[in-house]
Amino acid sequence: MALPARTSDTAPSARQRLPRSRQGTTTSFEVAGTKFFVIANADEAGALGEVFAKFGKEGSTTAGLMELLSIAISLGLQHGVPLETFVAKFRGQRFEPMGMTDDPDIPIATSVGDYLARRLAHDWLDAGSRKELDLLTPAEEAELPVDAYAPTPLRRPVRA
Repeated sequence: MALPARTSDTAPSARQRLPRSRQGTTTSFEVAGTKFFVIANADEAGALGEVFAKFGKEGSTTAGLMELLSIAISLGLQHGVPLETFVAKFRGQRFEPMGMTDDPDIPIATSVGDYLARRLAHDWLDAGSRKELDLLTPAEEAELPVDAYAPTPLRRPVRA
C-alpha cells in the first residue's frame, strides 16, 4: 500500500529534544469539580517545550484524550509550532467538563482544552502576546487605562 501524497510543500522543522533535566511548573486545577494537573517544562532557551496534562481517572476516555493532546502539543512545540498557534486554536472550545474553575486567573472554562490553552498562555507568553489573543487576566485588564484595551467584538460591523 502506497503512502498518500504530501499535501504541503513545507517540511516540518527538525525536532528539538529537551535536555534530560528541565525547569517547569506543575499546576493543579478543577473544572466543574473535576481535578486535573498540568506539567509544563521549558527547553534549554527557557521557552515551553513539553506539556503533560493529566486527568485523575486513569484509563478513562478523558484521561486518554488529555494524554494525546499533551503529546500533540509537545511534539508541535518541539518542531517549531508557536505556542500562540495552539492557544488560538484550543481556547474557546466547548465540551464537558466545563464551568467554574478554582483558578482566579481563569474563573470559567468552556472545556479542559480551553483551560489548558489559557493556562499555558498565562504562564508562558508575555503580556503583549496575550493581549493580541484577548487573554489578559482580570488583574491585567484592571491596570490598563479604560480606552487602552477593547476585546475583539463578538459581531463584525455590517458593511454597506
